Amino acid sequence: MVIYTIFVLYNNNLSFMKKLLLVAFVFMCSYTTVKAQAFGIKAGLNFANFNGNDADDFNVLTSFHVGMVAEMHLMDALSVQPEFLYSVQGAKTKDETYKLNYVTLPVMLKLYFTDSFNIHAGPQIGLLIGESDSFTTFESSTYDLGFAGGVEFFFADNFAAQARYNAGSTKVSDKYELKNSVLQLSLCYMF
Repeated sequence: MVIYTIFVLYNNNLSFMKKLLLVAFVFMCSYTTVKAQAFGIKAGLNFANFNGNDADDFNVLTSFHVGMVAEMHLMDALSVQPEFLYSVQGAKTKDETYKLNYVTLPVMLKLYFTDSFNIHAGPQIGLLIGESDSFTTFESSTYDLGFAGGVEFFFADNFAAQARYNAGSTKVSDKYELKNSVLQLSLCYMF
């Protein structure tokens, strides 16, 4: 339902902020029907770049991500964590910076080895909501599908540090062979 709503909103002529607020509202409402054990907020740094045959001249772009998470325990050591994030991705060259602004929806399956340490992996869909002027000539794709995986460590009451790698599986441009590649370092606070 959330992905369908994002698709409908993207194809309507609403302002960026209205789209973002409506998607956030739908995301939060969809989780009132499931019993999440914890909700949280997260933010951190992105170290983004492009992979692919046409990615030779690109370098790492340092940017950020911020958003909300909800965790539902399936068993003692297994949980599912859907997230709703605003993430600035892209790359840079010697002369230009190429920024792609996404609303991403990763769904992580988390396997706990201890109460404070887990590994997680799962699919991620991103909806392009904005781009830098320098990227418009690339004819960017609306969606970014990919896979993410990483580790998480709870170091204090309700605080966690995460390291995650996101690998895009779809091209970010209709004209070039470029895919997103993002290393994320995050801090998370669970309520």
